[in-house]
Amino acid sequence: MIKLEHLRVFVTVAETRALTEAAERLGRTPSAISMTLKQIEDELGGTLFEGERKVALTPLGAFALQHARRAVAEHDTATTAIQRFARGEEGEVRIAAVPSAATRLLPPAVARLRLHRPRIRVNLRDIDSTAVVQALEQKAVDVGIGSPSDLSAGLAEDLLLEDPFVLICREDHPVAQLDRPVTWRDIDPSEFIANGLCANIDAPELDKLVREAPLMVHNVSSLFAFVSGGFGITLLPALAMTEDSSGLRAIPLAVPSASRRLVAMTRPNETLSPSAATLVEEIRIEAQVKTEQLTQGSRNDRN
Repeated sequence: MIKLEHLRVFVTVAETRALTEAAERLGRTPSAISMTLKQIEDELGGTLFEGERKVALTPLGAFALQHARRAVAEHDTATTAIQRFARGEEGEVRIAAVPSAATRLLPPAVARLRLHRPRIRVNLRDIDSTAVVQALEQKAVDVGIGSPSDLSAGLAEDLLLEDPFVLICREDHPVAQLDRPVTWRDIDPSEFIANGLCANIDAPELDKLVREAPLMVHNVSSLFAFVSGGFGITLLPALAMTEDSSGLRAIPLAVPSASRRLVAMTRPNETLSPSAATLVEEIRIEAQVKTEQLTQGSRNDRN
């Protein structure tokens, strides 16, 4: 049987036209190279070179060289691709994330990933936590970033950060002038805008606010629009605030337990691809950065 390494030896001899130089390139002795060529010729039942000098190819040798080059090149290309994939340098990562994670954690994490591993392609879905779980269960994504719930109980979870809730209001709203963390009593039920993320806070006072709220809005962009328009105030995780939220204030709550957990979710007993594992590590790093920023911001607000 003609092996790939036999073909590599033949191609090297044909290109160098010298046994000695071919042996040096391959790290073998000239006699070992000659023996390999003889094995190929015995397998084929014909000669590859004219004479003993290995300078000119026979018709069989020319035909064999054409196909041997292709086989060696395809093998080298495949090997290189596999090695890149194994090192987390190549591949596609499908990820689903809640909007705040998609806008605050993913951009810097993906930017670092692209800087060092430009061959990795990231496919991002910006959806809510329920849809994140569904996408994972349907194997539509490899990794999910969202808040844990009863629906995600069957998934593997890795805590990224605790995201404290803040009260969102216009800069000219009376609550913004309190110069202290907000209590439940500071929130007027008649102007409270409820949203789905409020379910992350276990507090009877908030349950009452949600029940009495004149408006329930599920989309964060729409929430900001209503608050900016003067309709009222709402509660959101701190990461939901972006640089685009101009004219709005994020005021801390005097309720330390009012926070949501953001976790990286994966299917249990399944190994992530090296590229997906690399991206998750970058997200962990960014989550630590955001945690430090949120902690520092909380200290500044208290001072």
